[in-house]
Amino acid sequence: MYWERGLHMYKASAVVPTGYVRVGNTAPLCGEDTQRYASFWGDGYDVYRQLRWRQIPEKQRKAFKKAAKSKNTVMFAGREYGISKQNLSDVWDDFEDAMELKAFPCLSSLFLTKWHKNLYEYLEEYPFITRLCLENHGQTVLDFSNTRITDLSVDMTGVESLYLNEGLDSLNLKGEIKENCKVCTAGKGAGLILEVGKSVPKVRGLENLTAVNVMGIADFDMQNLSETYPKLKTIRLWGKPGNIANFSAVSGFEDLEVFTAVDLFGFGADDIPHPDRLPKLHRLWMSSLPEEAAKAVKKLYKKRKEDGLDLWIEKARKPEWLAQNFDNPFRDWDGAEHIPKSHAKKAAELYRKTRAGVVKLLGNPPENTGEGLAEAVKAYTGGFNKMDKKHFIDTVEREDIAEALETILDLIPDGSCADKEKLFEIFDKNRNF
Repeated sequence: MYWERGLHMYKASAVVPTGYVRVGNTAPLCGEDTQRYASFWGDGYDVYRQLRWRQIPEKQRKAFKKAAKSKNTVMFAGREYGISKQNLSDVWDDFEDAMELKAFPCLSSLFLTKWHKNLYEYLEEYPFITRLCLENHGQTVLDFSNTRITDLSVDMTGVESLYLNEGLDSLNLKGEIKENCKVCTAGKGAGLILEVGKSVPKVRGLENLTAVNVMGIADFDMQNLSETYPKLKTIRLWGKPGNIANFSAVSGFEDLEVFTAVDLFGFGADDIPHPDRLPKLHRLWMSSLPEEAAKAVKKLYKKRKEDGLDLWIEKARKPEWLAQNFDNPFRDWDGAEHIPKSHAKKAAELYRKTRAGVVKLLGNPPENTGEGLAEAVKAYTGGFNKMDKKHFIDTVEREDIAEALETILDLIPDGSCADKEKLFEIFDKNRNF
């Protein structure tokens, strides 16, 4: 939320990014070292945040800083909390009136699963809430125009109009978006990042949208994106994995500066736009893509890389790899530096074997299913225990293993005598990683 006084330094690449203009030399501000790293050169955003902080009344800023360092506690929703609490969810701490939240002078992030009395009043009076996730609110009109939120995630089910505040950086739209829904924001989305799942909706009022992040893509049409939001400067796409149709339409984004794509296929060498069509591009990252397309990108953009383009292309996939791994939840392990190739292969085999076994068990009489499912989970877990003798499984890999198991257990129909929670307990009890 705020920084202590002093110099805040980051290490960045020595390669001057595309688009920067040399204006001269200056002496270093200090000779100290730092272990902080930045993925890109500064664009002034930190200074902008500092200026916004100074716009907050001094009395409130002092109260924030005092509470942030305090060990005092307060009672809220029948429980005792530190006064320095910064994040709150009504899933764990239910309350009726949002004004009750004033008990926490440092609160900056809210996750709400319903509408609360005086929510607007609280958000407009309290300037430190920068992140808000709002679900199941039941409102047709949402107006956050007088708040200081920078990161908003909102359930759009039933919403007809959404009013956004100046200074909002990121907008995550969830739920069902009405066809005639309108978003009202300064500049029609200029400077805003839109985050969505699977596909990008056409929303009135965001014609000048600057950036889009799309997760969980199965099928995606680049031509539709180009026609809907032609002024995009940043496009970040993650496949499930998935396929992109009309990839060549990327060349239609004349202002494009950043393009990243992970686990996306359906395009070839001929679809890669010539560098001349993307004159402002300064970052091009692609991971897990068709082999021929990867070769074309490296060849076409080799000279641009020498001139400062941040080019990163990895995990070029052959057609046979894609055929074998499109539904493999451990496909990202293949090519990871810290994971042996043999382990990536074993993980995929273990997943397929367990899934096939569960499908077979579910075809048996219900009374014979429970014990078999428990044994299947034990065998699945034991397989990864054996693989982890050299302890390559860390947080990310652990999540991959758990999520893969979850997709298998999701095959169990609702109302079945099998208890999914108990099966996960077996997994947690038996895993050594």
